[in-house]
Amino acid sequence: MNLAQIIEKNVRRIPNSPAVLSETVQWSWQEFELQVNRMGNGLRKLGVSKGDRVAMYLPNSPEYLVTYFAITKLGAIAVPFNIMYKSSEITYIVNNAQTKVLVAASDEAQKHVLDIRDQLPALENLVVVGDKVDGAVSYADLLAGGESELPMAECAEDDVVTILYTSGTTGQPKGAMLTHGNFYYNGELNGNCTLHLNDQDRFFTGTPFCHIFFVLTVLGPMYKGSAVVTAPRFFPDKALELLSKFKVTHFAAVPTMYIYMLQTYQADPGKYDLSAWRFAQSAGAAMPAEYISLIEQAFGVGFCECYGSTETSSTCTYGRLGHGKAGSIGLPAENWQIRLVNEENNEVPQGEVGEITVKGPGVFKGYWGMPEATEQAFSDGWFHTGDLGKADEDGYLYIVDRKKDMLICGGYNIYPREVEEVLYTHPAVLEAAVIGVPDAAKGEIPKAYVSLKPGAKATEEEVVAFCKERMAAYKVPRLVEFMDVLPKNASGKILKRSLRAGE
Repeated sequence: MNLAQIIEKNVRRIPNSPAVLSETVQWSWQEFELQVNRMGNGLRKLGVSKGDRVAMYLPNSPEYLVTYFAITKLGAIAVPFNIMYKSSEITYIVNNAQTKVLVAASDEAQKHVLDIRDQLPALENLVVVGDKVDGAVSYADLLAGGESELPMAECAEDDVVTILYTSGTTGQPKGAMLTHGNFYYNGELNGNCTLHLNDQDRFFTGTPFCHIFFVLTVLGPMYKGSAVVTAPRFFPDKALELLSKFKVTHFAAVPTMYIYMLQTYQADPGKYDLSAWRFAQSAGAAMPAEYISLIEQAFGVGFCECYGSTETSSTCTYGRLGHGKAGSIGLPAENWQIRLVNEENNEVPQGEVGEITVKGPGVFKGYWGMPEATEQAFSDGWFHTGDLGKADEDGYLYIVDRKKDMLICGGYNIYPREVEEVLYTHPAVLEAAVIGVPDAAKGEIPKAYVSLKPGAKATEEEVVAFCKERMAAYKVPRLVEFMDVLPKNASGKILKRSLRAGE
C-alpha cells in the first residue's frame, strides 16, 4: 500500500479531468502526477529515501500538494506544520522529528529558518518555494531537473506516512504518527460517506492543509477523483470569489470562517454566484446552532458537522446530510466504535456524560519517540480523546466539554501550557495562566492572567506584542489581566477553575 496510489488510480481512470485548481495553475490528474514525480525525483537526488522525514512549511497551494504526495510516493514521512509558526516552534519540530529536508515558502524561510540553521543539526537541505535564497535549493530548479517517471515505494499499512504535532496540556508538543492505512481508509470514508462526492465535483477549504482536516478536505475528494481548489490564506471575500470562479460544489471550514463569510455575503449577495455550491462541512469546533439555518438559507446548501482529532485521522463521527440534529456531531462513522466512559473506564448510561473513547481504522500508531504518552492514551485498545460527550436515545453524540485545558479559537487548537511557557520568559512576569473565554465569532479566545515580579511594570499591549514575536498569531492572548496573586490550591497549583469563575 502507498497513499499516493490515490493519484495513480485517478490517472488511469480520468487522466484529463481537473485535479488541482488555483489562480495560478489548473492541472489535470496526469499533469499533477507529472509534477509529483519530478518533485519526488528531486527529493531523491537530495538523499531522501523511505522512512526519512521531510518537513513542510508551506501555505495551502499546488506546491504543498505536489510536495506532500512526492514525499508519500517515496515512502518518506511528511512533517507538515503551520505557515504561521516562528523560529522556536520550528526548531523543536524539526529537531524532534530529525527531518532531513525542509521545504519552505521563501519569505518565511528567510524570516524564521535561515537564522536557526545552525540549531538544526539533522537538517541537510532547505528547499524554498518562490524567490531563490542563498544557501537553499530552489523548488523550481528541483522540479526542472527531476525525471518524469517515479516508482512508487511499497509500504505496509502501518508504515508512517505523516507526523503531525499536537501540543499537550503539559510538556512539549507530541508528534502523532499517522499511517498509510490510517489516511487511506479515512480518506475513503470521507470520500464515500461523509462528503457525498463524485469525480465531477470541486472541493475548497479555508482550513490549512497542515491540519488533520487535510484527510477530509484533500484525501476525501482526491479518493473520489474530485478537483481540489487551493488558496494560500482564508479571507471571507476571497473564499466567496473562489467559490464563484471555480464553480465549487463542496466547501469545508471551521465555524468562525462561516460566520465571517455570512457577514460578507449578506452585505452584497449579488456580487457572487454560488449556484454550484451544494454541500457545506464544518468541524474543529461546535457550530452555534443558530448559524446552521442561516448558512443553509443564505448559501442554499446542505450543512453537516463531523468530529475527530489528529489521533483519529479526522472523521470518526459525522452528521448525515438531511438527517442531522442541531448541535450533534452525528453518529459513529462506518467501521468506527464509540464508547463514553467514566473515570473508572466503565461505559456510562445513555444520556450521561462520559469521556469519548474510540476504535477505528484511523486511530494513530502512537506518539513519535514517546512510548509512555502513547500507552497513556489507550486503555484496552480504546483511544481516549479527552473530550466529554453524551448520547441521546437515537445514538447521536454531543460534545459537552473538554477534559483537558485545550481551547479552540477559530478552529485552531491552542494549548495554554505552550502560551504560558512564552509568558514566563517575559522579564516582568512572575506567574501566568491562560484560559479560553467566549467570543462571538471565534468561539473562544485565549486570555492570560499575569502577576508581575515585585517592582516590575508591563502593559497589556507590551505583553501581547512580546507573545506575537515568539509564536503563531492565533496562539497569542487577546486579553491580559494583571493580578497581584493568582489563585492557588493548598499545594500551590494555580486554580484555573477559579479564574474561569471570576474568583
